[in-house]
Amino acid sequence: MKNPNPPPPRPSAGGKPPGAMAPPRKSRWGPPPPGAAPAGDKAAPSTSARTPTPTHPADSRRHPAPPAPAPRNPASPAAALRQPPQAETPPPPPYDFHNLDRRTMLLADGTVRTYFALPPDYPFEPAPLPPLPHHLLPRAGPDLWPPHQPPPPQMPMPMTMQMPPHEAKRKHPADQDDGFPRHPKQPRFDAPPHHPPQPSPHAAVDRHALRRAFLKYAKMLNESSAQKRSYVEGGRVPCLACGRDFADAHGLVMHAYNPPNTDSLVDHLGLHKALCVLMGWDYTKVPENSKGYQSLPADIVRESREDLIVWPPTVIIHNTATGRKKDGRFEGLGNKDMDKKITELGFSGGKSKSLYGKEGHLGLTLIKFANNPAGLKEAERLAEFLERQDHGRIGWSRARATHSIDSDQNPLLVETDTRTGERMRILYGYLAISSDLDELDSDSRKRAFLKSRREFDLSD
Repeated sequence: MKNPNPPPPRPSAGGKPPGAMAPPRKSRWGPPPPGAAPAGDKAAPSTSARTPTPTHPADSRRHPAPPAPAPRNPASPAAALRQPPQAETPPPPPYDFHNLDRRTMLLADGTVRTYFALPPDYPFEPAPLPPLPHHLLPRAGPDLWPPHQPPPPQMPMPMTMQMPPHEAKRKHPADQDDGFPRHPKQPRFDAPPHHPPQPSPHAAVDRHALRRAFLKYAKMLNESSAQKRSYVEGGRVPCLACGRDFADAHGLVMHAYNPPNTDSLVDHLGLHKALCVLMGWDYTKVPENSKGYQSLPADIVRESREDLIVWPPTVIIHNTATGRKKDGRFEGLGNKDMDKKITELGFSGGKSKSLYGKEGHLGLTLIKFANNPAGLKEAERLAEFLERQDHGRIGWSRARATHSIDSDQNPLLVETDTRTGERMRILYGYLAISSDLDELDSDSRKRAFLKSRREFDLSD
């Protein structure tokens, strides 16, 4: 007789009822059917030691390939720290030759040297250090960095273990114990003592003596028109201070600025300045080997030449000839006639001197004034009066250029009086300067001196 209450069936090892059977597999290498045991279950057969056979493209569409296995050792934070930082090397500092300053320094012997250096306020930016190689980087990790611990205290050395000085130690003969200063073994290269720059010998020259030498040689250079032409036009020229000859004026200027001995320094410096004024050069520049001192503006050249006036103050009057006599000699205004004419113009204190040559009157009259500041002021007033009427130095140059025309018919030389109808000569005049010395007669030239308006001194 059967048991009406049979015991419940025991579950199988797979955890499924006995009646549930796994569906059949088509291939033992394909993917497990849905409901099969997972790969991690112990009951499922392990296939990790087997090498899978590659499937055909048709099978890959039916059974897609499993995803790639994840790495067994995933990246840890310590591994990320081991990667070297990606740092770029900064560009070099942006300075070049145009950033340098030109500086000069005065040496002990009086010479000047030039050097280049960065400006004192140049913004220096410290360049960062390049990154360390990978094999020198410290290994980061929580277990590789021990906690900071202070160093153990050092025990003081006992007094008994200190080594006493050796009694047989060889002493230097100049030891401090013997009362002598001990010299170091290595020589000391101390900086040379600073000596103040020695003043140039030109600075010790007496200014009053130099001015007198300058006026003396300025007169000598302008007394003769032939001598003045030899300096201006070039060629061999003599040194008026020592008598030596030179190939050109440039060599003479360099010799005069640097004379061979100091006894004639004042005379040579005076000649140097007088020659520069005659040539129109800058006497304030050192004439080394270059000729840069020869470039001077025309207005400064004119002012330097007009500063040297003839003394006693003299006004040169031109166009004072009135015609020819029967013998063919020229006649003109005499001394008394010129004194009367100057007085009629409103100027007093002048003394006329008409100049004559082989052919008679030269058409030139000198008006000399008193040898004092008042006479100079009156002479300047007469010269300014003629200049305002365009009858000065420039006006005479313009009228002289028309000498080819008959002087009696030249409107620049003769004018007709509107009241009396008399034809009168037009007078041209200017204050005599150093370049006009060759127009004076020999006696006036011998008695004349030169003076500077800017440095006026009656004692010169």
